[in-house]
Amino acid sequence: MCVFVVYVVYMLIQQQFDIKDRQLELVMLQQQVEQQRLDNKEMERLLASDNEAYIERLAKDEYGYAYPDETIYIDTSGN
Repeated sequence: MCVFVVYVVYMLIQQQFDIKDRQLELVMLQQQVEQQRLDNKEMERLLASDNEAYIERLAKDEYGYAYPDETIYIDTSGN
């Protein structure tokens, strides 16, 4: 009987540690979700503003796009 009680107490303590770990993980995931929502709202705002200059800069800087008649020079001197 004593062994059974010790086992049950051990399992309860182990479950409490697991619960705390899961709660911490849940808080971290909720923070990530909230950050992603903020990022999405910012993107929606930028897309809704129809800011052509922003879209052009993003296409050039991030994706390397250029106009068909445009020549792009890359400075490799390191200055």
